Amino acid sequence: MHFNEMCVKSRQLGLTFVAAALGVAVVLLSRGEDFAFPIVDLGFFAFQLHVAVVLVLGAWGALAAVRGLDLNVYHKMLRGAVTFGEDFEEKYMKQIFDLDKGMTQAISHYSRYEDADKTISSSGKYQYVGRNKVTAEEKIRKFYTYTIRFLWVAALALFLVTNIALWIKYYSNLCAA
Repeated sequence: MHFNEMCVKSRQLGLTFVAAALGVAVVLLSRGEDFAFPIVDLGFFAFQLHVAVVLVLGAWGALAAVRGLDLNVYHKMLRGAVTFGEDFEEKYMKQIFDLDKGMTQAISHYSRYEDADKTISSSGKYQYVGRNKVTAEEKIRKFYTYTIRFLWVAALALFLVTNIALWIKYYSNLCAA
């Protein structure tokens, strides 16, 4: 439970930072060009970098760091603890209680199989079934992959939106002149 708590807290911290960065980015974006810095200004064409883009990219970096800590440290410790519990139950507890699985093994089964279920044998014992196996690590990696992709798309979209507004302003000034 302790390792799982560390995983959850690190994810919460990372997502809190992401949410805060996105919130500040929205507020600064509403201020318009006050928080934008010119990158290239050729007179007829320009690019600017809005602080909102930098904040979203910073959130991506923070989440990538949390992902590394989560998958490379906490998740491995959690897997070790679960493996020990499963081994202990397999070698000692199942024989004492005459069960198909111990508590750790049952939790692992329901976590590992998307279609996890149980049937009751003729002797009245539970038998655990499931075919669609997906590991917790695969689920965690998918979560981070989708979240990080969202941040990249958001940063690109913000970059384009803030620059399109600038380009429209430049071209409207050219047409007016």
